[in-house]
Amino acid sequence: MVTDIRAAARRGSAATALAVLLLSACGSGFDPNGDTAGKPSETAEESLHLGQPSRHLVELSRWGKDGMFRITPQRVVMGKESDLKELDDMQYTDLVPAWVYVNAKLVGGDSPIKGAYVMSDVGVLTERAQPVKQLLVMGSDLSSMPADCKEDDPDQQWKKGDDHTRCALFLVPKGEKATHVLYSRGYYEAPLKWAVK
Repeated sequence: MVTDIRAAARRGSAATALAVLLLSACGSGFDPNGDTAGKPSETAEESLHLGQPSRHLVELSRWGKDGMFRITPQRVVMGKESDLKELDDMQYTDLVPAWVYVNAKLVGGDSPIKGAYVMSDVGVLTERAQPVKQLLVMGSDLSSMPADCKEDDPDQQWKKGDDHTRCALFLVPKGEKATHVLYSRGYYEAPLKWAVK
């Protein structure tokens, strides 16, 4: 498993930021359940564009149930470098926040299913084809987070036909653009890929 987890406590606050380097959506061989095996997928499929639904369904499992979801990344909202100053941590220097919105619709498998984690398999590539870090802020959110950014809800009950849009924060190097949103399909299959317009 190739995962870099770094914790930084915000001074004078109970909030904690976890910067997680997500390589799963890039075919690194990382499995969300902690399993690795065999030969990883090599390359992502030909790109769709944001707003286009996935050609393939994605299986998300939770509490012993397996749901089949259609994934549609919708948009990427860029912030400013100064938005990260409130974390008061030098490791976030020269990084810019990017909020990624992804819609998921339960179309098959078990129903209802509770607390499906849509965003855990999302990845972002820059124009240099490099994966970027997802920032998990524990305790409180960045004050600049868009009001409509809804994170994964562990208590959400999904019924067949339900769709919800989730949002997660990624850190893009200053001066670079987020060019693609990826969605991992496990170790052996290439990730789904969408071009950012």
